[in-house]
Amino acid sequence: MKSFWQPRSLSHLVLISFFTALAPLGVAIVYTVQTLGEMGDKNREVTHVVVDVTRLGQTLQHNVLELERRARQYLAISDPELADLFERERGRLAKTLLTLQERVPLDRPDLSGLLDSLARLELAPAAVDTSTSSGVTPLAQVGLDQKFTIIRDQTGAVEKWLQSYVDQLLRKSEEEADSYINALILQLSLLGAATLVLLLLFAHWINKPVKVLTQEIHNLGTSGLSHPIEISGPLEMQALGRKLEWLRQSLQESEQQKELFLRHISHELKTPLSSLREGADLLAEQITGHLSQQQHEIVDIVRQNGIALQRLIENLIDYNHLPHQELTFEEFELDELWRELLGNYSISVNKKALQLQLRGSPDSWVADRYKLKTALDNLLSNAINYTPEGGCIDVVWRAHDDMLIIDVANSGDPIPARDAERVFEPFFQSVAKRSGPIKGSGIGLSVAKECIEAQGGSLSLEPHARLPVCFRLICPAH
Repeated sequence: MKSFWQPRSLSHLVLISFFTALAPLGVAIVYTVQTLGEMGDKNREVTHVVVDVTRLGQTLQHNVLELERRARQYLAISDPELADLFERERGRLAKTLLTLQERVPLDRPDLSGLLDSLARLELAPAAVDTSTSSGVTPLAQVGLDQKFTIIRDQTGAVEKWLQSYVDQLLRKSEEEADSYINALILQLSLLGAATLVLLLLFAHWINKPVKVLTQEIHNLGTSGLSHPIEISGPLEMQALGRKLEWLRQSLQESEQQKELFLRHISHELKTPLSSLREGADLLAEQITGHLSQQQHEIVDIVRQNGIALQRLIENLIDYNHLPHQELTFEEFELDELWRELLGNYSISVNKKALQLQLRGSPDSWVADRYKLKTALDNLLSNAINYTPEGGCIDVVWRAHDDMLIIDVANSGDPIPARDAERVFEPFFQSVAKRSGPIKGSGIGLSVAKECIEAQGGSLSLEPHARLPVCFRLICPAH
């Protein structure tokens, strides 16, 4: 099922993903700047109010002190200029109180009592009392002290309220700042989560065609070539899908041509080869008449090369059919399997005077008999061909932890270290000297390795106590 929208190209999809994922971050930045601006405005407003209120409180206290000083100066010398100064100080004090009422919008203190006290404060010329050192009537002094005591008490109450108001204002500002910060953290967390979700969504969207392409390539290598390949998504992925489909079709055509070629060549080669071997066997059995010693040798050469040619053909066919063959497990006798294998090489062994030793246990095993026989046949053929005349071949098998371990060792030239890791590669041939009239194809060890690995086993080149070359085959019990 195709998606509701497909980007034109992979770069288009990446750009859309990039800017879409950045959108919540942009919103977060704008919201953060806006919130910080509001907090700054609130803090500036609170700071101005606190500074103004504090300044007015200090001015109020200063004006009360100046008013009292002017009143006492006038009471002492009754100078009209001092009376004018007194009135100006009282006016400034009243103005300060009215300004204070305007600057405090809510829960303002009741300043009417202080204003009434200021209004009732009158200055009258004092009678001189010569009996006192100051010359001021004690009764006038006492009355002035009483009035200013009341004014100072009222002023102190106003200053106390102002201090409480400032504390309340600062506390409220701090609470609002905490509220802004909490809201900002919540908003940023939500936007961060949204950004993460978008990133994961677009990452999945971008990786989806790549995963589909990877799966199609995996299916191409494991499930065969019959499944058509179709990849949707950006243009680049669709182009890769079309190229991969073209490759699949090409491989499918090549596979069909290869299978057709193998069917033809197996028929064209094996049919005359069977007739050739049957005729050689008839001659060896002297059905057509008595053969001389020289004729026997010629017939043996024909039979030996017929077997070698059959080996090459079977290896070539097996190498191409191995990936498609199914495993068939059964119990079989190992001695019988070795007799079948050695029957094909008795002529070569006798002609080269090889010392072939077979020993081991157990007597039977459960595995894919055909694949195990194919692997051992190639190992034995390899050992016979690379062992010089008069050399020895040692075959030993044993069971260990549900594993059948078979060592096929032979004398002759050791395999060079540079070739040790490549001897199992198809069509690779080591520089070691091979005997025999027919050159090897280089796939015998590769076929043996695939036959045993198909059963969960392994084939490797291992050191031997006496002989320079030793192949170890490990086959698990099934």
